[in-house]
Amino acid sequence: MITTTINEAIARIKDWEGKDVSFSPVAGGITNPNYKVTVEGKDFFLKIPGAGTDFIDRSNCHAANVIADECGAGPKVYYYFEDTGVEVFEWLNGYRQVTYDDVYHKRIFDKIFKRLSAYHNVEGKTLPQTQSLFEQAWEMNAKAREAGYMPPWNDRMEYLLHVIEDAVKSSSIDYKPCHNDFWTNNMMYNEEMDDLKIIDYEYASMNDPYVDLAVISCNNYFTEDMDVEMIKVYNNGEFDEIGFAKMKLYKIVGDIKWAYWALQQNANSDVAFDYMSWYGTKIARLQHLWQDPRLDFWMNKLKGTPVFRMD
Repeated sequence: MITTTINEAIARIKDWEGKDVSFSPVAGGITNPNYKVTVEGKDFFLKIPGAGTDFIDRSNCHAANVIADECGAGPKVYYYFEDTGVEVFEWLNGYRQVTYDDVYHKRIFDKIFKRLSAYHNVEGKTLPQTQSLFEQAWEMNAKAREAGYMPPWNDRMEYLLHVIEDAVKSSSIDYKPCHNDFWTNNMMYNEEMDDLKIIDYEYASMNDPYVDLAVISCNNYFTEDMDVEMIKVYNNGEFDEIGFAKMKLYKIVGDIKWAYWALQQNANSDVAFDYMSWYGTKIARLQHLWQDPRLDFWMNKLKGTPVFRMD
């Protein structure tokens, strides 16, 4: 992929030629340099791929953004340059990042999972890339190893990846377009319009929809009751026991993946962010999650292991 600057990116957009254009950096991104670009009073969001993100398939990311645009789950997509990976979106005027407090308000909580369901279920739409959470986790494991540091708990992390992957593969997966990076900062909410948008589809793939539910549950520290309610809202009031089991196991796999991700980002990224702090939160939560006594119950549920001895 060709490396580019903000001035070079702006110069390539023919619709902006000869117009009054200004820009300023947007704080908060931890993967890419982002900019607010104003073109004769109209604002746009411009994203340039960050250093150390060559493993991200930008064409796949663009396809995910287009699906999100079409179903109303994401912002409008204006421009995309395949050679540089630069993408330009509408500026979400009046929107703010969702906070951890927001998810404790039922109206916003419900809207998150209805938007997510809409994105997962756009009829006839697929992404070029199919990649499970396990494939993503093993990829980050390899990149962290290349970066030169592995967690002291790595043996247990790799063991859990193996046994949970085996259990999930015993169950069926209905692959759908998934976001795969569902932390709070990737949701924007407009109070006046009571509207929610999902942004940042860099890690999107055809995947198990329960991965997205697991990631958002983890990143927002959902209680057990909230996990149950999340499954019901997502499934239009129905509780899915198999989906619940997968979601609980995916929470562990997700934290393993993102812990490895933080380690490789710490070695490779040029974004000013304390990736080791991110790593620490994942590891701390992970050590809590993997002590849940129900792990074997959930894995046996997915594998269809009989409860009683067969006569």
